[in-house]
Amino acid sequence: MHLKTGAYIPDEDHVVRHVKWGQLEKDCDDNVLGILPQAFVLRATEESLSFNWLEYFDGSREDQLTNIKSDLSTRLNVGSKSFFCIGNVKNIKDKGKEFGATSIRIAYAPTHGNKSHVALFRLPDEDLKLLEALASDVFVERIQAQDLP
Repeated sequence: MHLKTGAYIPDEDHVVRHVKWGQLEKDCDDNVLGILPQAFVLRATEESLSFNWLEYFDGSREDQLTNIKSDLSTRLNVGSKSFFCIGNVKNIKDKGKEFGATSIRIAYAPTHGNKSHVALFRLPDEDLKLLEALASDVFVERIQAQDLP
């Protein structure tokens, strides 16, 4: 299924956040334990947080993630130690509501070279407890970049 630019991503679908090695929580042996909340903080110049729409691509979960990795690799350094973290759209919105963020929106926003790009708007990224909850409760499915073709 493909949407028009600006259309909201369906609640049953998933978004993927590319998380760099430095934004991952690790133990003393560098085993990844999870995502740091800082992975969801907007840069000063950003109006929205960037994700990729998993179901934009057909095929298996691995096929979908491989396509996302391929798209991102054309404009980002996707290091082998980085991770792709997956969250359900409805779970993101519901977690936001638990913290008073009732107007989170996730819209299809393709860019040149990144046709599955989506933008998450109205995330109160100053609320560290919300960001921690997203990291620990919503984006629990993760795959390391080096494990994808």
